[in-house]
Amino acid sequence: IFGEDYNIKDYHSWHGVLITYGLAILVIIFIQDPFEGLIYSQMFLSIQLPITIFLLIYLTSSKKIMGKFVNGLYQKIILIVVGIIVTCLNLILLWEIFYK
Repeated sequence: IFGEDYNIKDYHSWHGVLITYGLAILVIIFIQDPFEGLIYSQMFLSIQLPITIFLLIYLTSSKKIMGKFVNGLYQKIILIVVGIIVTCLNLILLWEIFYK
């Protein structure tokens, strides 16, 4: 990504590893019930999922990036509908978690 190869000795890679380990340690320290920790981790992943879906739709629909393998109109419509459905389901999940 960004024209750089992955190298664990690279400055950016170390930051990613440290952030991941730091968050994992915070979860281990502050959450007593492992099941509760699992619920929170899945909740945060569900917040991130629609961002990833729509970013991938954008990237795979770009002629500049995909060349001759770009998504067609019907594929794009189906992908956007699936992305909207996933987003709606995640919003319902978050609503139930916080306003139950």
